[in-house]
Amino acid sequence: MSKTEADWCKKIEIWWLLRDMKNSKYKDTTILWGTNGDKGSIGCEVNLWGDEKFVRFYYAQTSRDTSEKEDFDYKVPLTTTPCRYGGSRYWFRCLLYKNGVYCGRRVGVLYKNGDLFGCRHCYNLTYSSRNISGLAKPFGRVINIREIEKMREKVKRTNYKGKPTKKYLRYLKMDERAEQSFIGIARLLSGKAKRILRATKKKK
Repeated sequence: MSKTEADWCKKIEIWWLLRDMKNSKYKDTTILWGTNGDKGSIGCEVNLWGDEKFVRFYYAQTSRDTSEKEDFDYKVPLTTTPCRYGGSRYWFRCLLYKNGVYCGRRVGVLYKNGDLFGCRHCYNLTYSSRNISGLAKPFGRVINIREIEKMREKVKRTNYKGKPTKKYLRYLKMDERAEQSFIGIARLLSGKAKRILRATKKKK
């Protein structure tokens, strides 16, 4: 049985969730997928006060089994690790159970491939880049177009004081690497097609 690709699941990244909370310890917001929520939406409460730091998700969805509307309201614990140059970094603690065992894994991304948000390990997810055939492997990892688009969205400015910003340079590098991979694969496929054509002519 093939694994579901994480690229196609709804997901929430911790850096994105906390991106506007540098001077705040609490927020209650709505997360939208698609255009104005046409692919789904959920309520989200973030609490960074005290010892019990958490993200609360609340939403309603239609059950696949009964076709009835179900309400969900639960908290995902947050934890921190110290950064090398001061400060701390936040992580989710996966609250799912797999084979009756609590996960609790520290992760930066939560995926929804069931009723609740959890880590990709519990949902047994894979990445589309890992499903590339052996034909493409000589050219390294092909970067998903979505990854490039997300990296471009992170670039708030391309230059600062006359020099390209680090995020912009990373985006350019990623874009160039993807282009080289696609060109390499296209050449390989073209060469293989020519060999097959020659072999077919010889048989005739």
